[in-house]
Amino acid sequence: MSTRQSNVFLTCLLVVCWTFFVMSYVAAAEHPGKPITAEVVKESIQDYVETQTKMNQGVFLVNDDKLNKAWQLKMVKIHDPVRMFEREGKTIYFACVDFESVYSKNILDIDIDLWMNPQKDKLEVVEIRVHKVNGIPRYTFEGMNVKEIQ
Repeated sequence: MSTRQSNVFLTCLLVVCWTFFVMSYVAAAEHPGKPITAEVVKESIQDYVETQTKMNQGVFLVNDDKLNKAWQLKMVKIHDPVRMFEREGKTIYFACVDFESVYSKNILDIDIDLWMNPQKDKLEVVEIRVHKVNGIPRYTFEGMNVKEIQ
């Protein structure tokens, strides 16, 4: 191999190595810390709901634009499976969470979706959507490429 071929080869090798370094840095910046698993999403939801509940004197508040009402809720359970999808170039993780009304005389089953995406070193809630009220869905995931995560 000539000196010129050797220099071209080394230059190409350096470019490839630099590209892999930059790509791994970007990937790490998008998903810092531990890998995002179903358990990580559930823990993040649990922490968020507990924090908001403490801040609001023992209730989880959700604004319902459709009924023009602010629900005062308590969490019952987080559903399986945990899911993810892409929206506007960002990965959204979510799970449906069952809540009950705190002050209603009737037992009211409310299914809330908490949508989260990676922010710095944690998952941050970016949207809260009322999915179902007493089993009646408000929206579906039709047309969305929703995937289960483990």
